[in-house]
Amino acid sequence: MTFFARPNLDDTQFKQLEGTILTISGQTQIASTSGLTLIGDIGFIPIIATGATDNYVLTYDSGENVIKLKEATASGGTGVYSYDESSTCTVGGLNAGSCLCNEPISDILQCILVPTLDPNLTNPSISCFTLNPTTLIYEVGTNVNITGTVNFNPGEINPQYPPTVCDCRSDGTQCYVYQIKGLPAECITNSPSNSYPFGVVNITDGSNDFSAVVCYCGGTQPYDSSGNIYDSPLTEGNTSASQINVCGLYPWYWGIESSGGAASGVNRPTTACIKTLINGGFANKCVDTSNGTLYIEFNSSTDDYLWFATPCASITKTCWYVDALNNAGIGGGVSSGGNLFPDFESVTGIGSTNPVWSGQEYKVYVSNYQSSSSIMELRNS
Repeated sequence: MTFFARPNLDDTQFKQLEGTILTISGQTQIASTSGLTLIGDIGFIPIIATGATDNYVLTYDSGENVIKLKEATASGGTGVYSYDESSTCTVGGLNAGSCLCNEPISDILQCILVPTLDPNLTNPSISCFTLNPTTLIYEVGTNVNITGTVNFNPGEINPQYPPTVCDCRSDGTQCYVYQIKGLPAECITNSPSNSYPFGVVNITDGSNDFSAVVCYCGGTQPYDSSGNIYDSPLTEGNTSASQINVCGLYPWYWGIESSGGAASGVNRPTTACIKTLINGGFANKCVDTSNGTLYIEFNSSTDDYLWFATPCASITKTCWYVDALNNAGIGGGVSSGGNLFPDFESVTGIGSTNPVWSGQEYKVYVSNYQSSSSIMELRNS
C-alpha cells in the first residue's frame, strides 16, 4: 500500500535553526499572485515575478521597496539616465559638459561609440600647369611656339556620406583663362579647352610669365555621417592662378686664343677681336644667368690667352679660382706682370645680328698673359 503524505508547511511543523542551510529541490511554485515575501534585516521585501519580457531581470526598486522583473538597463528599468548631471569628460563622441539627464541610455551609448563625423572639404584647384616645350630659360629674342596644358582638380568631399550624391566639390569647369605677362602687351584669353596654343612667343629680357586660371561650377550639398547637412554647397568661382616663369637672358661667352708661340703678354687679343669672334659664332655661348660663379673648362695650354664676356647688368667678377693654391683677384691694368685678368672693358654691339640686342653692352675680360688651365671658377668675391 502506497503511503503519500502532504505535510503542511507552517511554523508549527517546520522550523529552520539559526545558522543552518535549507536546500529546496524539485519545483517550488508560489500560487498567490501577490508573490513571495522575504523577511530580512531591512524589513518586508516582496518579490513580484509577473509581467516577464525577454531580457528582463530581477532588480530591486527602491521607490516601491520591491524586488521585481525589470528591463535590464543601467537606469534600473526606465531606459533613461535618471541623474540630473552632465558629463565631466569627453568619451568617444560624447563631449564634456553634455547634459545627460533623462537622455535615453541607447542614445548616450550611440553618441559615445558612434560619434557623428564630418567630411573633409577640399576646394577646386589646378593640380598641374605645364608648358610645351618645358624649357624655362631662353636667349633674349628667341621665338618659341608654346602650348600650355592645365590639369583641373574639382576638389573633394571625403568621405562621401549619404545622401551626398557626388564626392567632387565642384560639378566641373566653365572655362579656362590663359594669360601672358611680360610681353609688350598683356594677353588674356578665355578657352573651353584645358590645352591652349599660345603660339609663337618672342622671349623678352627678364620674366615672361604664363599663367592659367580655371572657372568652375558650383557643387553638391555635403552631409555628415548622421545624414545631417554639413556646411553648404560650393558656389561657382575660380581657382588661384598657376604660373610658370620663362626667363629671357642675354647669354655669356668664353673662349681661348692662341698667341702663336709669342712671349708672355705678346699678341694679346683685343676686345674688338673678341667681339668679332662672338658675332661670328666662333665663341662658346652659355644661355644661363651669369650673376653667380661661372665655371669654365678652358683646357688651355701655356700658349693660350683666356677670355670671357658677360652682359653689362651681370655682377662684376672680382677673383678667379682653380684650387686653394692657385687663385687671385681680378682687376688692374693691362700688363704681362699684372693679375691674370685685368679690369674688364665695356663693348657694345655684341649680338648685333639680333635686332633685339641693339645697343647691348658687355663686360669683356681678357687675360694679361697666356696660361694653361683646366676648370676655373670666376667669382663675385
